[in-house]
Amino acid sequence: MVYIGIDLGTTYSCVSVIENGNPKAIHHDDGKNIVPSVVAFGAEILVGNPALDAPTDMSNILYDSKRLIGWEFLHSLPIAESRQLWTFKVDTRDKCAGYVLNKGTPNERFLRPEEVSAEILKYLKVRAEKYLTKKVTGVVVTVPALFQENQKAATKKAVEWAGLELKRLLHEPNAAAIAYNAKNNLGNSKLLVFDFGGGTLDVSILEMIGNNVGVKAVTGDIHLGGQDVDGRIMKHALTEFKKSSSYDIDQRPKLIKKLRTKCREAKEFLSNNIEETNIFMEINDEIDLKVPLTKSQLNKLCTDLFTKAIHQVDLALNTAQMKTEDINYVILVGGSTRIPRIRKLLTEKFGNDKIKLDLNPDEIVSHGAAIVANIIEV
Repeated sequence: MVYIGIDLGTTYSCVSVIENGNPKAIHHDDGKNIVPSVVAFGAEILVGNPALDAPTDMSNILYDSKRLIGWEFLHSLPIAESRQLWTFKVDTRDKCAGYVLNKGTPNERFLRPEEVSAEILKYLKVRAEKYLTKKVTGVVVTVPALFQENQKAATKKAVEWAGLELKRLLHEPNAAAIAYNAKNNLGNSKLLVFDFGGGTLDVSILEMIGNNVGVKAVTGDIHLGGQDVDGRIMKHALTEFKKSSSYDIDQRPKLIKKLRTKCREAKEFLSNNIEETNIFMEINDEIDLKVPLTKSQLNKLCTDLFTKAIHQVDLALNTAQMKTEDINYVILVGGSTRIPRIRKLLTEKFGNDKIKLDLNPDEIVSHGAAIVANIIEV
């Protein structure tokens, strides 16, 4: 009997186990501890990096299941900007917003988002079993603190379809607090967890009393994340490209997919103390896309997104009836917290000493899930 902890993310997912008393994220074939939350449905089902370059129709390479899961109607999704750049087909059928494979062909098939999430969970289960050389039976899976009951129910269904026994759905901010406390022994303290991932933002104010976590406030936006930043960069790159070329990238899914990757890489470069980079993409023998992007331009493109994110911090403080000085630690969770402007805004609000950066923001949630899974297992 072995239980594991899984952070089922919008952009990336991570699985952790307890090894020698400490949580450890399991690495994948590329040596990284996180896997892209992407599934390709072709001659075989591929997950992660192999799915990104799968030899199948682009519209059958599916992602963003966490943004779709549990929604009854597409028109209810508050992510119109992201939908314009999706390379897969979506529809509403039987009160479920989901994917359409092979649209318009005799092999057309409707997929619920939880079916896609189940494939990611299956993959993570197999990776854990390979690493542990033991059969995995139980799992603690994390979800955003703002997930509604329909979204939680659909996530539970995904776990069931993955052949796992769900031991607990754990809120992501709580998982992060548990992981930080296990490493740093935060004592009796008040924490603000700023969880800015690929597709969601959770801001939670928690009170640690010993090893117990009490929730004082939860705010956020389940449709605000790093992918929205990527989308802004993509729109900027397309606008600049169209100033000098009439070549229509918008109608070519493979190029849109490639551009998404290039724009995400540009964001990551600018998050690593680099002031300027180029978004470069070969289109054909005669045409290239080359658009410069500075850190200042990125901040300007995403001013409203960053403002919305920090507004949730103020809302959480107001809900908890606290001031910034009442917070002992600010825990940064999710890859999008690496964006310099986000860190600067949080530092200006709380002061540098309160910002906790000593655990990997991509792995901390799965670490907390693994700690809870281990407690349940014992």
